[in-house]
Amino acid sequence: PAPHTGTALIVGDPTGDLRYAGEEADAVHRAFYPGGRLLGLSTGDGTPRQVADWLRGEGDEGAVLHLACHGTVAENRPRSSYLSLKGGELTAEEVTDSLPGRLGLVVLAACRSQVSGRGYNEAYSLASAFLVAGTRSVIGSLWPVPDEATSVLMFMTHHFLRREQESAARALRRAQLWVLDPDRTVPPELPPVLADRLAELDPRDLSAWAGFTHLGQ
Repeated sequence: PAPHTGTALIVGDPTGDLRYAGEEADAVHRAFYPGGRLLGLSTGDGTPRQVADWLRGEGDEGAVLHLACHGTVAENRPRSSYLSLKGGELTAEEVTDSLPGRLGLVVLAACRSQVSGRGYNEAYSLASAFLVAGTRSVIGSLWPVPDEATSVLMFMTHHFLRREQESAARALRRAQLWVLDPDRTVPPELPPVLADRLAELDPRDLSAWAGFTHLGQ
């Protein structure tokens, strides 16, 4: 994986109905990418056009794109899967057909973002669309994921990625093992709102942490 350049776009709760996703995006932006750009409910934006323009103008091989929003799989339809952003959608087809993806990492903190809507073509998903477009690593989910638990897991993934210089795959795995560890060490940068959520997280609930997987390098 290419070294991180400091370039980042973090999008959280652009549709205004995923409060925990908004808190996740704000926490990730403040702790790990303060020089990056934050879009979503807290800033009143986060449109498909803004994400596309960023990809065309600022994305590079060390950049990070984090999207905390709704993900939908529309089986056997021309627009087979998409992310719900403010005022519109970003589809897998748009990513592969018209958007550059020269990024180091894309984090799709959204439901079923690694599930295909194209019948037997199981490889075609939002996650694999970013790989096709040129992204080195993509993190996505295999099933509907709970908003509150996902916010903690995603924060810790970025923690291991940025603070301990892990690869994306190892950062995700370490975050999942951290959730399972009753003797885990909580980093001081974890915001109180996420720390409170961690106390209520049941590691025996597989939906809380096991649905996310990594593709790419």
